Amino acid sequence: MTAKETKYDIVIVGAGVGGICAALAAARLRRSVLLVEEMKEIGGTGVHSAVSLICMFRDKNGRPINNGIHRELFPQAYTVGKGLFDVEETVPTYDEKELKEKYEALLKAEPLIAVWTDCKVTGVVTETDKIVSITVAPGEGEPVSVNGDFFLDATADGNLSAMAGAEFQIGREEDGKLQTATVTFKMTGFDPSKLQNSRIATWGGIRSLRQELTVHYKQLKEEGGTRNPRPSVLCFPYPDGRGILFNSTAVTDVDPTSAESVAAGMREGTEQALQLAEAVKRHPAFAEAEVEFVAPKLGVREGRRVIGDYVLTADDCLNARKFDDMVAACAYSLDIHDPLGGGAKLVKIGDPGYYHIPYRALIAKGRKNLLLSSRCISGTHEAHSSYRVMSGVSAIGEAAGTAAALAVWSKANDARDVSAARIRYVLQAGGQFVEGDVEKVTLK
Repeated sequence: MTAKETKYDIVIVGAGVGGICAALAAARLRRSVLLVEEMKEIGGTGVHSAVSLICMFRDKNGRPINNGIHRELFPQAYTVGKGLFDVEETVPTYDEKELKEKYEALLKAEPLIAVWTDCKVTGVVTETDKIVSITVAPGEGEPVSVNGDFFLDATADGNLSAMAGAEFQIGREEDGKLQTATVTFKMTGFDPSKLQNSRIATWGGIRSLRQELTVHYKQLKEEGGTRNPRPSVLCFPYPDGRGILFNSTAVTDVDPTSAESVAAGMREGTEQALQLAEAVKRHPAFAEAEVEFVAPKLGVREGRRVIGDYVLTADDCLNARKFDDMVAACAYSLDIHDPLGGGAKLVKIGDPGYYHIPYRALIAKGRKNLLLSSRCISGTHEAHSSYRVMSGVSAIGEAAGTAAALAVWSKANDARDVSAARIRYVLQAGGQFVEGDVEKVTLK
């Protein structure tokens, strides 16, 4: 059977924060965009494996270095403090239901964006060093052949790039192991008055809560009541203060490129989550609390890292390196969740507290029309542990979408023909933080 055919200027695979920001950026520059999502609903990890926390997006002086679309998604985070983690400072968090509604509203407002959910990419047609088309199979109906001028891989695990034959790496260099995966869950119905510090919306309060709950969690471990290897409890408050999101399970040896491995990881993570919830309920403040939901999707922290024209390293991040072709920035620490199951190790970015992400890291090596717009950009295992969060990925996605739109507008044959200075000019005009020379461009 011959697939039906259609054409868009830009085709984006993956409707998480990177894909959505890329789609918005490109459509606002008047390019036609198709956003393809395998799940039945958009949102990606931030919605379906919610973590509640809005990760660091400020430099060491409190200046935001992720603005643009990120500010549209999380406006509340720009009003609660300066990211100094003071005990009285409010923890910047979000509600995953509200985030999904914001995604939907922003996409709906752009008439040049088509969103296809419950659609799986089953084939990629390449010609020398370019993608010509992809085959999209909907949950129901006939497959469709989609042609595009530029393609963006916004999948968390670099799925489109792998199908297109792009070079990639996976896992840490010494043994190929990846960071642990997690299943998050939300608890409500607790009594803050029975906590040592009832102000759980503050950093001081949430740290105190974690310490109190870790006592009961360690008792569970001593009793042999869980296989969870984490040493302590990690949780965050919901913005309304009535819920707690637990990001405190750890599943080792999950291969995100294997459906069977992910399914097994989800089963193990769910079991750990329910075991932890029972331990939490031993605390008087949580005696009447209930699990409101367990995340429907396994939270996978690491997948394929597609090799680009430049590979971002841990030294680049920690030394706050600046690049001439900077198109995004990230301020989040290196945050490696031990692949063997131990705790997470955070290493802060050096002064001034953020690093540049170069345009070259967003271009798949050896491919002219394949850009990377999620955590699958070109970087090492260590560097990936920093920019993988929503603040970094939103900036990556916005930059990639902008670059693709400029490439289509200028009829470029190669993404490399678009200068970083032009990308920065457009990003800056949209409110995004950039550093470096800009080249004015007027789109028609």
